[in-house]
Amino acid sequence: MSIKKEWSPSTKMSKREQQKQQRRQKMIQTAKDLFLEQGVQNIQMQDVATAADVGIATLFRYFPKKEYLVIAATNAITDEMAANVGRIVEKTISAYEKIEQILDYYIDGSKDPQLRLAKFFESYHLYEKIAAESPEQYAEYLFARSKLAQILLTLAEQGKQDGSLRPDVDLDVFIMTMVQNFSIFTFKSSLANHDATLSTLLSADKQLAMMKDVFLRYIRASQ
Repeated sequence: MSIKKEWSPSTKMSKREQQKQQRRQKMIQTAKDLFLEQGVQNIQMQDVATAADVGIATLFRYFPKKEYLVIAATNAITDEMAANVGRIVEKTISAYEKIEQILDYYIDGSKDPQLRLAKFFESYHLYEKIAAESPEQYAEYLFARSKLAQILLTLAEQGKQDGSLRPDVDLDVFIMTMVQNFSIFTFKSSLANHDATLSTLLSADKQLAMMKDVFLRYIRASQ
């Protein structure tokens, strides 16, 4: 089953608009890379302008505040995650196996020794409310999340059809809730500090494996 393609803000642009969009995407990609590698707090707008090979005035014309650039970088990361999850959903395997692979995808993403994504998302929450100040930023913010949601709803529909998931569960609600909370927990658990006497019991790997097992046992259809 193919995933329905949604309209995006870049649809039907003129050549000039396309060039502007490409320039904007380059700045976002550059900022995202810098934020991940060095931390949001350690990067200034001038750092992004220099790395993207644009003037600081140009960068501010596209992103009047650093907060807007952080939000744009977050949206880009969300788009990448949606694309990766989408490729799993497109596979010719059962919906149950797809859920298992999606959970593994988030677990793998938390294993970066430098914890770049985890640290980035922790910093992002300081800027999240700023998105509503700019209609354009907020529209992109909502659009990035709706793409991932649509992919997950497609997976729920597949589970209803192939019989690999429990028929007595609201799959739309369960899959959305499961993936949202699991993805958040993967990053938060990797940053959590515990008492030394509990560090073995509460290691991120053990917690994630346990949570994954609970989700999969709950959702699997009876054989």
